[in-house]
Amino acid sequence: MSEKYREYAYGGIGIDFLLILLFSALGYFVYHGVDGFLAMLILTILYALATLLSLIPFAGAFFQWLVMTYAIRPFVFHLTHIYSTWLTSVAFWVYLGLGIIITLIMSLIVLAILLH
Repeated sequence: MSEKYREYAYGGIGIDFLLILLFSALGYFVYHGVDGFLAMLILTILYALATLLSLIPFAGAFFQWLVMTYAIRPFVFHLTHIYSTWLTSVAFWVYLGLGIIITLIMSLIVLAILLH
């Protein structure tokens, strides 16, 4: 693995780790305590894992949206008894936005390979 690739991979993991910590810390204040911190920690970790679906060219972000909307969100809301707030909406859209960008990049790579 080249040194440049490692730098990009570690940078991506670092950004994701910072997002998880940021949303979890905000969850402490929005939901008034450690329960909110842990609920947002679970939600953002699952959203980060769902972002891996965006690696699928052309339709990855759509699959990510489906999983985040109909599987992760209801599961975490039921498990932790949190409710929808501006924080959960911002987390949803940030991770979906990242997924859309990743899907676009992967789609462009596939098109470049096919048209080469």
